[in-house]
Order: sequence, then C-alpha cells, then structure tokens
Amino acid sequence: MKNKTLWKQVGAAAIAAAMVMSTVPATPVQAAGGKTLAVSSQKQLNQALKTVKGKNAVITVKAGKNVKITIPKGTYKVTIRVVGKKAAVVNNGTVKEIVVNSKGTVAIKNNGTIKKVTVQNAKSVSFSGNHKKAVPVVVNAEDVSMILAAPAKITAKKDVNIVLKKGAEKSSITCTKNAQAQVDNQTKKAISVKIADGTTLKVESGESCTITPKGKKEDTSGEDKTDEKDKMDGKDQKTDDTSDGNASSGSSSSGNSSGGTTVETPSKLTEADLLKQGYQLKWQDNFDGVFLNRADWNVELHEKGWVNSEWQEYVDSDKNIQVKDGKLLIKPVETVNADGTRSYTSGRINTQGKHDFKYGYFECRAKVPTGKGYLPAFWMMPTDENLYGQWPKCGEIDIMEVMGQETNKAYGTIHYGEPHDQSQGTCTVDAKNNFADQYHTYACDWEPGKITWYIDGVKFHEESDWFSAKSGQGEVAYPAPFDQPFYMILNLAVGGSWVGYPDDSTTYADQQFAVDYVKVYQKDSYDENVEKPVKNVILRDPDTTGNYINNGDFSIAENLSDDKNWKFLTTLDGDGKAEIKNHEMVISTVNMGTADYSIQLVQPDVPLQKGGTYKVTFDAYADEARTMIADISGPDHNYTRYWKDTKVELGTQKKTYTYAFQMTGSDDANGRLEFNLGNAASTAAVHLSNVRIEKTGYEEIKEDTTKKVLADGNYVYNGSFQEGKNRLGYWDITKPENATTEVTGLEDGRRLKVVSPKGTVVTAGQQGLALSEDTEYVLSFSAQANEAETMTVHVAGQEFQAKLTNEKKNYRFSFHTAADLTDKNISFDLGLGTTVYLDDVRIDEDSLIKNGSFNAGMAGFEVYCYTPSNVTYVVDSLNEDNAADFTINDTGEADWHIQLKQTGVKLEQGQWYRLSLKMKSSIDRKVSYALQRDGSTHKDADGNEDWTPYCQETVDLTDEYHTITKEFQMKEDTDPETIFNIAMGAVGGEQITQQHRICMDDIVLEKIKAPEIKPEETGKNLLTNGDFSDGTNGWGINTNADQRQQQ
Repeated sequence: MKNKTLWKQVGAAAIAAAMVMSTVPATPVQAAGGKTLAVSSQKQLNQALKTVKGKNAVITVKAGKNVKITIPKGTYKVTIRVVGKKAAVVNNGTVKEIVVNSKGTVAIKNNGTIKKVTVQNAKSVSFSGNHKKAVPVVVNAEDVSMILAAPAKITAKKDVNIVLKKGAEKSSITCTKNAQAQVDNQTKKAISVKIADGTTLKVESGESCTITPKGKKEDTSGEDKTDEKDKMDGKDQKTDDTSDGNASSGSSSSGNSSGGTTVETPSKLTEADLLKQGYQLKWQDNFDGVFLNRADWNVELHEKGWVNSEWQEYVDSDKNIQVKDGKLLIKPVETVNADGTRSYTSGRINTQGKHDFKYGYFECRAKVPTGKGYLPAFWMMPTDENLYGQWPKCGEIDIMEVMGQETNKAYGTIHYGEPHDQSQGTCTVDAKNNFADQYHTYACDWEPGKITWYIDGVKFHEESDWFSAKSGQGEVAYPAPFDQPFYMILNLAVGGSWVGYPDDSTTYADQQFAVDYVKVYQKDSYDENVEKPVKNVILRDPDTTGNYINNGDFSIAENLSDDKNWKFLTTLDGDGKAEIKNHEMVISTVNMGTADYSIQLVQPDVPLQKGGTYKVTFDAYADEARTMIADISGPDHNYTRYWKDTKVELGTQKKTYTYAFQMTGSDDANGRLEFNLGNAASTAAVHLSNVRIEKTGYEEIKEDTTKKVLADGNYVYNGSFQEGKNRLGYWDITKPENATTEVTGLEDGRRLKVVSPKGTVVTAGQQGLALSEDTEYVLSFSAQANEAETMTVHVAGQEFQAKLTNEKKNYRFSFHTAADLTDKNISFDLGLGTTVYLDDVRIDEDSLIKNGSFNAGMAGFEVYCYTPSNVTYVVDSLNEDNAADFTINDTGEADWHIQLKQTGVKLEQGQWYRLSLKMKSSIDRKVSYALQRDGSTHKDADGNEDWTPYCQETVDLTDEYHTITKEFQMKEDTDPETIFNIAMGAVGGEQITQQHRICMDDIVLEKIKAPEIKPEETGKNLLTNGDFSDGTNGWGINTNADQRQQQ
C-alpha cells in the first residue's frame, strides 16, 4: 500500500514491557491485608518467600526479556504474578495462585501444588509437570495459546487455542458465553469440552477442531484446496523481470495446520517449487468453517481517508468479512445515505502479534474484484514499526496488489528508507487468465538480503538493493529494515490516491476479494551474515551530437506504448493521444485527469552522473496558451527529482526553452525526462521538437565529514549500535586478542557486548564530537555487567563512574564543557574482567525533560499498557512534526492502564517551574499528567510506597491541538529522580472502548522566576474552592489504593 499517513497502526508487540508510571499507580492483585513484593531474580524470590512465609502476599516476577525462577519446596500463602516478555516458572512447593500478565511466552512447570492459574494476558502459556490432579486454569486473555503437557481444568472466558499433548489426558475444557475454543488433541484419549448452555462435546484423539459458542464442532485439519481448473499456464505471464523458471501449473504444497511438514516438489518444477525444497510449512489458514478465526487474525478498524485518501471505512462486520465455502471473502459495501451521499465500508485483517515471521515463503491463493477504484492487497508490515522509524523507514513488503480497472496486471513492491524509496515489479497475464476471473497464487520468498516475487510459481521480480536510514542520521546496517519480524495483512481498499476512484461503472454487491488460503513456509535457519550488493552503474554515452535523448528530433516514427525511447502514458482519469508527425511530437488531451501526470510523455534511460552539470533544451508551443510541467526523475528511486518540477508557460508560437541543473544524487543510468500535461487549466494540444539533454561540465560534490549534531539531537554517532560494518560504525575499539567485542542480535536489542579477562584494557570511543565550549550537556546510556563492576567514562576531558550490576540500567551524567574546550572525545573503559553490555549512548544539550520534541523517536520515554493489545503507538513524522501518536482501542478500567513516562527529571526544592505541552485527541476525552515521586524507590519504614505528586492536573482534549501550561513550585525536598507521566487510561473513571487517537508534542519543563504577588493579593486564599462550596471541584482525591504501584 502506498503513502502511509497519520494514525498509522503499528505493532501491539511493540508496546514496551510493563513500566511503572502513574499519578494513580496500579493496584496489584493481592489478598486483603497482604504484602506486595517485586522480584526479578531467583535470589530475590527466595528472600521474598522467606519474608512472607505464613502470610498472605503477592510476589510479582518482573520477567523482562528472559527470567527463570523456581519456587522451592514449602507451603506459601502467595500469589505469584508473572509480568513481562518471557518467563519460565518451576513450582516445587504449594502456592495459592499464579497470575500470568505477559506480552510474550510463559512456561509453567508444576511439580508441587498450584490451587489456581489465571491468564490475564499472554501470547502463549505452556503448562507441564508431574502433578496428577488437574489444576484449575482461568483464561481471561483474548486468543492466547495454551499448550498442555499436564492435566488442567480450563475455563475459557475468551477465545482460546488449546493444544493437548501427552500428559494432558485428564484435562477438561469449559467455555463461558461467547467464548470459542480451537482444540488440537494430540493425546490418546478423548477430551470433553463443555459450552455455556451445558452441552458437552468430545474432541477425539488426533482430532483438531473449533468448538463454537453455539455448540458446533468444526474441523480445522483441512488439506490443500487447490482447484486444478483454476491453475494457470505460466506461458501466459508477462513480467518486467527475466524469469529462469519453466511454465507453472501453480505452486503446490502439502502439510497440515500444525506445521512441520516438509514441502513436496510437484512433478512439473518451477523456480518457486525448487526454492521451497527444504522449507517447512509453519502456519496456514484454509478458511474452513463459517467465521474468521480470531485466534489467527485481528480485524482492523479505520475511518474513511485514514491513508491514501481512500473512500472506505474499515469495519468489523459480517457484511464485509465472511468465511464461506472454504474461502475468506472481503466485500465492499455501498450505502446511500439519507442526504443522498454515498459511503463505503470494507474489511482489513492482519496477523500482528499472533503470527509474526522473520523471513520465509509467504503465499496466498486468491481472486480479486473488478471495477474502477478497487485495490485488493496481500502484504506485510513490521511488528515493531518503531524499531527503525515510522513508514517508510520501517519497511513494507507488498506481495500482491491488483487495480480493479486493470485486473490482468499485478504489482509486487517493497518500500523503505528516508527519503522514501521503492522497488517494484509487475506481472501481466492475458485475458483468459485474468486475476479477477480465476484464482492465482501470489507469493514472495523473503530471505536475508533478497526478496523474490512469484505468481503461480513463476518468478516475476527480485530485489537485493535497499537501505534503512533516517534523514540527517546514519544508515542502519544491511539488510535492515528487512531483518525484523513482519506480520501479514489482507484488505480491500475502495478508491485511493494511487489506484484512483470508483465511477458509475463500478459495482459493489457482486464484488469481493476472495482468498482460498494463506500459507507460510520457513527454513530451519537463515544466514544473516549478508552484505549489501555493490552497484556498478554504467552510464551510456550520448549520440555524436552530445545529446542523451534518443530520437530527440522526432525523425523516426515510434510505437509510443512500448518501453523503447519515447513513451506516452495516461492514468487517474487522463485521456489523450500522442503521435509523431512532421518532426514534432503532438500531444492531444481529451480529459486532463486529476494529476499533472495523468497525461504524460516520458523518456527513460537518461544517464546522469553525480556532480555532472546538464542543460535541457526543447522547442515547444500549444494550440492555445497553456502550461505544462517538465522534470527529470529517478523511477528506480521513488521518482525523486533530479531536475525539479518546472512550470513551462507555452504560447502559440514556437519557442526554445533552456534549463540547467546539477545532478546531486548518486549516479543513475535510468533518469527519466517527463513532460506532464494533466490537471491543467487547458486541454489544448502541445507540440514538442528538438529535445536535448547535454552534459556541460562536472563539479565534484564533496562530502562534509565533519561531525555535527545529528537530526535527533544526539552528538554521538551510532549510539544504538545499528550502523556500519558489524554494526560498529564510527566507534574506535581497542582491545587485546583475548578479549572479544560484538553487537548482539535483534532479540537482545543490539547492544555492544564486551567479554574480557581480568587485567585487560578494552575501550570504545569516538573523537571530534561537535561539542561547544561553555555549554551544559547530559550524557546518557544503558549498561549491564554479569558481575558488579565500576565502569569509567571519559567525555570532554571529564571522568564519570557508573556502578554496573547484573541488571540493565540507565545512567545519566550532566557536565559543563570548558570555555577553552579542546578535548571533544568520548571513551568507555569496558575491560572489566567480565561481560559488559553498552547501548543507547547519547550526548544531548541538557534539558529537564529529554526529547520533548520526539525528534529522537521515543528515546527517553517509556510506554506502559496494562493490556498491550489495547494500544499501538508511533512517532508520526508524515502529517505531524514528530509527534507521539497513540491509537487506543480500549482505555481499560483505570487511568494508569495506559501511560507515557520519563524518569530521572530533577526538581529542586523551592524552585519554580513551567511545564508546557500540546495534545489533541480524535474524540473529546480527558487525560491527566503529573510530575511525581518514584514510589518504587521511596518507601517508609513499613515498606509503603510514596508516590507524592509535585504537580498534577486533568485536562480535556479535543481534535485540535491544545497547549497546556502549568506553573508550580517544588515544595518537597530536591528529587533528582522525579517521574513525568501522562495517563491515558480511564481518566476520571471513564472507560472508553471506542477506537481513538491521541497526539502529544513539544513537552518542555523549564525553570522560571517566582511569580510576583501583588500587594492587594497578600492574604488572599490561593486555593480554589477552599470552602468546598462547589463540592470537590478543583480538588484531587487520593486513597491509599491510589498510592500503590503497578508492578
């Protein structure tokens, strides 16, 4: 899909791990009067169990990336809460309850007694152990996968996937009202499933089925449904790439929904079939049954015009999304409104957070609708759109797009980079194999460093050259951005800026995007040690007169519809013709269309050298005075302009026009001269002759290698260890041979890892930073060591010591540069005789709140969501000037359920401050913000957490930006670790389940002078409603429960 704009939905999986931030912090699940403790290591757990032995208590395990804990033998009146990304819990004792609230996977092995397990949120929960009695398990989370290898008594309150393996024979399942269970019984005994009306069904050994709320049992172990009559002959395809494959009878596969089946190669081979040798079927949906499997698919909701100026609203309706006769049907619906206007709805589904893949062979079999303005698509987006930045920096893989008005042509595309770039291939079939009349298979094979597209098993496009970069910053190491998990999307757009819009010929009731199946294959492993291909650009010579334009004098009559020399194009309602006669190109317009390129004459393959200076000349006139647009673009680089769009004023007398420009981009053998006549004030015919492009000279464009402050405000280059060879670009590493340095993988967050024996010297540094004299800066980084050690940092001639522990922590040091600054270097002493990790190194000009402009993405901020699937977020740089953009599906039941925070804000006792920020919401609602004490580190003698607010306010938002300003005095003791947070949950107790968006930007906290008090105000009560004559208006009411922290 093209041109992603504001409110782009992004990965729920991108929501940060549970973070504490609230003016009214969360109340953990706990027994009345019980203690609440948080642990993140086995040692801490053992101590906590000793502390609470014999008492009711809640112990929260902050899982982080990967934590394994064991509950030792003994009887404990405790509830164990597992919070975070990935955790393994082994229980050898007796506990009251285990509560799972994770955004990833949790493994529970029970060798003792667990009275109850509650699953509030998780991607998957595996349950094993040697216990004999079935453990009660309550599933409150939507679409969680439960893998049982031990007996459990499941109560499903939400849709659930359950796989029963050996050891789970004594299990049973109960579904409450409206909950369905997808059950794969791999045990040797039948499993009973009881639904809400009391009906009990049996899932036999080896059976895989879905139990619906109405008591139906639907088989989900269907085989491949490829219909021989719908297969096509590869000889009828025309592609823009040379294919080495043979004619195809369609790609073929075998296997079942449980995955792991090796693909068998059909007797009639194609290149795609050969590639699938050694692949395994990892996941598929054959769309059996009568409704969409919500355990596999999310339904997206978006209003009209959300992206690409599309006409449809994406809704969750069985009128738009159906599963029928083994097919997924996405249907457009047209509604005639009471005022005579027309509105449109359609469907869009994705696998985000349910089936995300890094690399693989992705295939669907589908039939598209026909009609002007339709754009069905099978495509992919990254699970974490924030990893490399908002679209297009994050990357996008379009496996298939077909325009409804041209259903014999399919597109395969990738989008990437800043500036936006793309690579696109097309495949054209003849009329009898029209994509709207017959089913075809559409696939792409995504490997490290190469993406290949296929239709019916025949290759039609391949790409290996792409990049990931942010403007004003460095380029991320290849093969980014296509080196991260992506999810799949199926949708049908109605109208848009690329495809155009429906007209009177477009029908609706008889149209649909029909999908037979979706399949994903993967290899066992992939080698990611790939290098970006080196482009060898060969620039052709001009003709003997120095002209780079072929047939510029129009002495040869040409076929203007082929790809040789001149080509005439129409699109977006443009209609006209072009012909060569009397040494002129005559362009006649019938309908000017809706864009300047609706009527277009072009010549590609114009060679341009970086630094070259060029002259463009042509003779032109029109049958009546009018304008046109001339330019030179780069089709292989998203049509970037090498010679800018230039308005040409045409008269009725022939005139010579001359223009000059310098090529500032990289060498390009495929520049394209364009004459655009569309969407103009006149349809008068235009006459062109004597078109020339000549090279007039060369002026070297020298790259400025002097270090400057980066676009996100950082003075340190590649501080996140993503750029250059081995991701260590710009860093100077010194080490002995017996020490190792490397950057860890994506799963670990790509950190610098140093392993050194005792007594070695290892340093990592940069020189010549763009630091200024006599200026306040703040150095920040995250670090960790396997053993507690002190690390020394040298910056601008000063030294700082960071006390590292075995937990990843953030460190900040403020410093003031000398008036005669000569040392502009930074260096870390990393030879600590243990394993050390370093990441997120930044030097910023000092400010109380860091990155309040969000120019550095979400750097400095943390996001917390009680239910991660309720929120997605991105820093929007397309329609906003880098604003934090939250899409909220459900606020949850408390204000702290959704929060943005920044820690380490220093407030000084007695100082006055001004806090300002701007916010807006797509619906009218309230949010609250605060600067407050960190209760996780401030506790009284009894262990009670102190979350005292220093400044706190609730504000009303509308769909227009509202600038909020608050002046206050810090009356408490100086607090260098103050928390700033914005609560976007159920503020004021109002839960909102309507999807909406909140944008915030320009957060500034600054010191100010104390406001002057006028003499006449002396003795005046500064409190609002101090006599409570207006109820509690103006007063914030806190309870003891409000002061507890979400663990």
